[in-house]
Amino acid sequence: MSQAFPKAIRQALRDGLPENDQASSSPSAAAAFTYVPPSHARALDPENILVEGIRGAGKSFWWAALHSAQHRRFVASAFPEARLGTNVETSQGFGVGLAPELAPGKDALRQLTESCEPRHIWQAVMAVHVQCPKPFPDTGTWRDKVVWVQQHPEDYESIFYQTDKALAEAGRRRLILFDALDRLADDWQGIRPLARALLQVALDLRSFSSIRAKLFVRPDMLEDREICAFPDASKLLARKVSLVWQRADLYALVFQCLGNAPTTGEMFREHCRSAFQLEWRQDSVSTAWVVPQALRTDEETQKRVFHAIAGPTMASGPSGHKRGFPYTWLPNHLLDGRDQVSPRSFCAALWHAAATEPPEQWEYAIDYKSIQTGVQNASRIRVDELTVEDYPWVGILMAPLRGQVTVPCSDADILQLWHSAKTIEGLQRHVGNLKDTTVKLPPQHIEEGPAGLLRDLEALGVIQRLSDRRIQMPDVYRIAFGLGRKGGVKPLK
Repeated sequence: MSQAFPKAIRQALRDGLPENDQASSSPSAAAAFTYVPPSHARALDPENILVEGIRGAGKSFWWAALHSAQHRRFVASAFPEARLGTNVETSQGFGVGLAPELAPGKDALRQLTESCEPRHIWQAVMAVHVQCPKPFPDTGTWRDKVVWVQQHPEDYESIFYQTDKALAEAGRRRLILFDALDRLADDWQGIRPLARALLQVALDLRSFSSIRAKLFVRPDMLEDREICAFPDASKLLARKVSLVWQRADLYALVFQCLGNAPTTGEMFREHCRSAFQLEWRQDSVSTAWVVPQALRTDEETQKRVFHAIAGPTMASGPSGHKRGFPYTWLPNHLLDGRDQVSPRSFCAALWHAAATEPPEQWEYAIDYKSIQTGVQNASRIRVDELTVEDYPWVGILMAPLRGQVTVPCSDADILQLWHSAKTIEGLQRHVGNLKDTTVKLPPQHIEEGPAGLLRDLEALGVIQRLSDRRIQMPDVYRIAFGLGRKGGVKPLK
């Protein structure tokens, strides 16, 4: 291995991996950095309506990427198992950063639901995105469009049917994408009727031949009984696809990014060929390089390639293997309470690991200490996203536990600290003041008291129950929340 290789790989990791990928209506990275795990192909198939995933699993990424013609072409060519034909046209019916004429915002939705059925709101949104002709109004406010649908049900059905028929005759398919459904309203009472109606309307589209909706949803929303309380909901839920990333998928994504890094990707591809007999192929449509099959599914091959980057053990010396192996250690310390790893956390950990210069005598691109530092940074990012952007009440519950709890622990250990700090009372006051311009949902089961709050933390994957009912907190949260664990990565102060 040349002396230039470690430096080049560190550069490739920084160039190819996002430090902290944020949701937006268009992809932030080129199509070449897109990877479709084998199990995710069904999620991209236009025939599958419901896609479930934890935070950071890729819901917003796919919502944006599917709307990008460049990304769709690359996926259709490089990963044909996703069944994204060249005749698929997409639009975005709800999500972050959309223009008001494409989707009613949170405030508009609140006003519309005061006088209109949520079902009619989403029917109007669908009509806009499939470009239904007159007499459906093509100008005016969202209220004008929704009221028209509400007052002309037969005309709406006829126009929508004829639009679908015209698409079919032209050999075209229309896919309408929905994301960030937790931003439909400020609280669960406002979200539930809108989300339930959207699920119903999306299911109704199954009766048409060329129009489909695809909804990217978090697990806690689909676990809400009121949202899924409508006829035939079981049919929709039975066909949902989960964005779960296996260990092999995470490493395949990293290798896809390394192989397409702008200045150093060629060196990595050549290293794969010369050291491991792995040949990369160039996609004929996009000219991007496609990760070899063995680097997609063969974990032994992945392990050898990654250990050539990170070293073979998580400690130095002949007994270093007792601390673990980088290939397994890294994803194991990023698991949440649902035993899932988000690619966002995985990429963030490696990006930060690559940003640290290893010891001078270290022969690999990154070392085990930088990997540990990367996990600490990934934990900080994950917790900041959770407590600042989505669920600030989680931070309120965790604050009294910092430096005071070592996991696993009992319920009583946590409840005593909450009681002493009057945490529940403070949380109830905080929830009552959550009426601002951002969506910060309160706990779903706050009315059940401490037991309900522990249930909500478990549902989010922040904590998990061991077989003896003690509470464990995964490192991806524990480190940044400042809880201890014997023998674990040190928590952040």
